[in-house]
Amino acid sequence: MQSRWVLPVIAAMLALVTTLAIMQYLAGLRRQVNVVQPIKLESVVVAKTAIAGRSVVNANQVELRQLPVMAIQPQAARRTEDVVGRVALSPIYADQQIISNALAPMGVNAGLSFALPSDKRALTIPVNEVIDVAGFVFPGDRVDVIGTVSEKDNSVSKIFLQDIPVLAVAQTVEQKPGEQPHVTTSATLALTPDQAETLTQVDNNGKVRLALRPAGVNTQVQTSAKTTEVALGVPAAPIPAPAALTSPPPPAAVPPLPVVIPQPATMRELHIVEIWRATQKSTVSF
Repeated sequence: MQSRWVLPVIAAMLALVTTLAIMQYLAGLRRQVNVVQPIKLESVVVAKTAIAGRSVVNANQVELRQLPVMAIQPQAARRTEDVVGRVALSPIYADQQIISNALAPMGVNAGLSFALPSDKRALTIPVNEVIDVAGFVFPGDRVDVIGTVSEKDNSVSKIFLQDIPVLAVAQTVEQKPGEQPHVTTSATLALTPDQAETLTQVDNNGKVRLALRPAGVNTQVQTSAKTTEVALGVPAAPIPAPAALTSPPPPAAVPPLPVVIPQPATMRELHIVEIWRATQKSTVSF
């Protein structure tokens, strides 16, 4: 009788032991999951506010922040003194890490070269405030360039450059000995190398004017060159045709030649002579 209860008791004990072992294992896994690994943080320079491109970074625009090591850019600046006073080569947005390569080297000024696109060249030309939009051209505006060049006894005006950005406008006071001081104005334009050559050639051989464009209008317009006569509405004088191209006068009428009807030839008197050679007879006419 006792032997019948041995196996069930042993099975129940093994099941209890197995259950306890599984519960301990699960409890150990739960403890491992609940343990939070510490996150390593390091200091990095971050922009507090947006920093415009081609501008000098000041101390009020940046700060140090603690960020996870895995989220830090490899070339991010780690000290504010490595950033303050340098020129931002491109816009930097708020809360963005400041990368060393995004800043100009220390000691480089925020000159015009940093505001110039890589495919453009800066060219400065003198302008007249009274004629050229009366001083209302400012940096950031876009203009059309009109050239007037003398050609023989006439002059031709033409818009030869359109939608050109103005980089800078400068005024200087000049005074020669014995003369009144006067203000000279110059405008610096951003041009492609080909446009710079064109503007230089026209400026050297004529006069250049600037025409201010409306804001946001960048369409190209087709125009025809205007001479003085065309601009004033004077009709052009007719050009005489060359002598070689004039048509020759019609030939004079030739009277018809008289028709001569030939008269029939008159029959002349013929003489016939008979000649006998042996038994052969022949006749000769003359």
